[in-house]
Amino acid sequence: MPITEAQIQNLYKFTRQHFVEYYDVQTELVDHLANDIEQICLEYPDVSFEDAKQESFKKFGVFGFMEIVEQKQKSVGKRYRKYLWSALKKWIKIPHIFLTLLLFFTFYISFSKLYFLYLPDLYLGVLLLWSTFKSIALNRQFKRIKSKFQKKWLLEEMIFK
Repeated sequence: MPITEAQIQNLYKFTRQHFVEYYDVQTELVDHLANDIEQICLEYPDVSFEDAKQESFKKFGVFGFMEIVEQKQKSVGKRYRKYLWSALKKWIKIPHIFLTLLLFFTFYISFSKLYFLYLPDLYLGVLLLWSTFKSIALNRQFKRIKSKFQKKWLLEEMIFK
């Protein structure tokens, strides 16, 4: 017996009820549950969908989906660290290192001289304005993206929290 679209939506609701809030993890669990339910229905044709669903859920053990969610969080964390490492490797090149050192020495000399009494205040003011502007722009961009999809993703949650 193939699984219908309504039954798939029921499985998504079932995973949400069992504290799986991330859409990507829900999709993997729904796929696993649907395959297992189809297998159970092939072996026992007179079993209802709900009974097959409960039978399939029992195979996850006492803690249900929590172990699967933890494993997925570890694997996504590992993937996220790989992304960060590759971005860092791309950034660490000779021109970037040179510019970073140049900025460092510029700030060091600017802040260490007494005749530049108000220059640190100017730097801090510009830095504060720039960081405020960027944080507002990023917040708007994330809200736009979030309202577009309306789903909670594990990798997105790790990146932004």
